[in-house]
Amino acid sequence: MKGPDVSLRHLQRALTMELTTINTYLYQERKLDDWGVDRLAARMAEEIDEERGHAKAFLTRLLFLDGEADMQTLDQVAKPESVRGIFETQREMEREARAYYARAADEARAAGDLGTFELFMRILKDEEEHIDFVEEQFDLMEMMGDQLYVARQVSSVSKDDGEDDAP
Repeated sequence: MKGPDVSLRHLQRALTMELTTINTYLYQERKLDDWGVDRLAARMAEEIDEERGHAKAFLTRLLFLDGEADMQTLDQVAKPESVRGIFETQREMEREARAYYARAADEARAAGDLGTFELFMRILKDEEEHIDFVEEQFDLMEMMGDQLYVARQVSSVSKDDGEDDAP
């Protein structure tokens, strides 16, 4: 079933964005692990899995609509050198995705493609939740200071007092 051109264009762009996010987050997760910030690295691994699910959903829909999937083209992968820089990169990427997916959903709906509309709306909700998580981390860094915040993300430093392992 051939989908509307507008939907195919948006699905391809979304796929490119998600594949770039996966690679960016993988780099960040490995960097955090290299720095010894293992608790935050583990949280990043969960985010990679979620982004991989988004890419799979966009690819599945693109192929269903008889689109050609470009799996090679990526946007530039940012390589921040601090925990704060990692969160700044994530916030920027997630805000961009949220704005793009909202527009793509509207245009898919206008083209009569309700399946693609619903897909963009579902993933948009996930992006908003990640933005909320990142903003919460900035709030914690402001309250604790960056050094204490990072120390709490290192399992060998943070005291295991029965708290949830979430950052």
